[in-house]
Amino acid sequence: MLDISTWTLKSETALNPEELPKAFLQRLWLLHKDARSTCCKTLQNVGSDKKSPEENCNDSKEEIQPVVNPLDLVTAVFLSSNTFLQQEMTMRMMQCHFAVPLVLPNIDPDEPSHFLLWPLRSVVSRWFAHSVNDNNKVQEGDLASTYMPMVSCIKLGHCGISKSQVLNHIMSGPRSNSETFLHKGLDGGQLPRRLSNGLVELGWYLPSGDIQKDNLPVPMAISNLRGDASAHENCFNLLCQASSVVVIFCGDLREKERQLLLSCKRMPCKLIVIDLSDSEINKNRVVGFVGLNLEKHMGLPAGSVISGKALNENELANKLCNSLKNLLPDQLKLVSLEAAAQLAVEIGLNVDEGSVCKKAMVTVEEVLKGLDEGSSEFKMKQLPLQGPQWSRLSQLEKEESKQKKEGKEIDLQLQQEKKEILAELRSYKITPSMKIFTDSLFTADKSSNAACLKNSAGPEC
Repeated sequence: MLDISTWTLKSETALNPEELPKAFLQRLWLLHKDARSTCCKTLQNVGSDKKSPEENCNDSKEEIQPVVNPLDLVTAVFLSSNTFLQQEMTMRMMQCHFAVPLVLPNIDPDEPSHFLLWPLRSVVSRWFAHSVNDNNKVQEGDLASTYMPMVSCIKLGHCGISKSQVLNHIMSGPRSNSETFLHKGLDGGQLPRRLSNGLVELGWYLPSGDIQKDNLPVPMAISNLRGDASAHENCFNLLCQASSVVVIFCGDLREKERQLLLSCKRMPCKLIVIDLSDSEINKNRVVGFVGLNLEKHMGLPAGSVISGKALNENELANKLCNSLKNLLPDQLKLVSLEAAAQLAVEIGLNVDEGSVCKKAMVTVEEVLKGLDEGSSEFKMKQLPLQGPQWSRLSQLEKEESKQKKEGKEIDLQLQQEKKEILAELRSYKITPSMKIFTDSLFTADKSSNAACLKNSAGPEC
């Protein structure tokens, strides 16, 4: 991080794959839309065997092409970062309207994945809900603790349509070029994934209050499981238990995928199934398990299965939006990512908020106790030195400085008032919040100190 410079606004292309993480961070800190690019400069020799090495070197042309899948780049950087850097990256990725990692796959496939809750605590946004009661009042919340509908999208079997492009249309609409979720149509998106299968990404849909432009009337967390769900059953179970609704993109199902789909009947979430299977019968497909037969077999409400084989991504996104709107406002339960983290622990995933983070959060809650009564009331009780007396002292010192510059004699009454205010301020004893905060800074554990400071500067303040 110390080598990264943001003095230049120019987006530099990496010379080799080893420079991609540094290039990613530099572009991300500058909020560039191409931050996730994995293009590198390569030399392509167009010389001849008959020419000298010097002549062939001069004939070499520079070519720019992607060398790894962008999802692998994002996964690799997050796996290599500590929680504080992950939090900074998450904030900037959200500012760029990029999806952020929610569940990171482990490098060792036999080890559990990592659920990232700590980085999401720093993400705070505002939105305009379409509620009549709120009169388009601005609402604010953080991504970790705000209760809202959560839509999770998974894939079973081979699908010919891009799930991520469908989600991008929902997130930003057809008139926007925002690519929240990376897909095969982007540079490097067609390259094989080596690290990111099993990655769960998260995007945050925020309505603007414009009924004509907003695809959905309420804020929603939209997650996207990379890879076939049958190969990542822990993530599949987590999303089915933690989500308000699970959208399943179904291709041609084998027996394993069929059993996994049937298991969704026992899950508490709503289900929307998008049938993308081939109409022609082939030996790998489970015959008679699509369309209306699926609705009857699983006991799904009418309209829960969308036939998407003949639709493009934009048309499918519109149909999916309509299905989600039909479930609002009463049929989708409100969930939080904090609650999802508890489920992740029960399922067997690792959650990043360990004992240090939890201890720091308890300390911060004690420091900020009483803040729910209002920031003005809290400051008056716990930070009295920042009250009206401090403001009056500032005014007196400005007046005193003005008199000195004009060569006037300092007003004795002004000096007396200043002396009385200073005496009053010195008489204040340290408040409980200030005592807890300062004590926490003098602990020997630097990680605990950093966690406490980061939480104290978070959305609660």
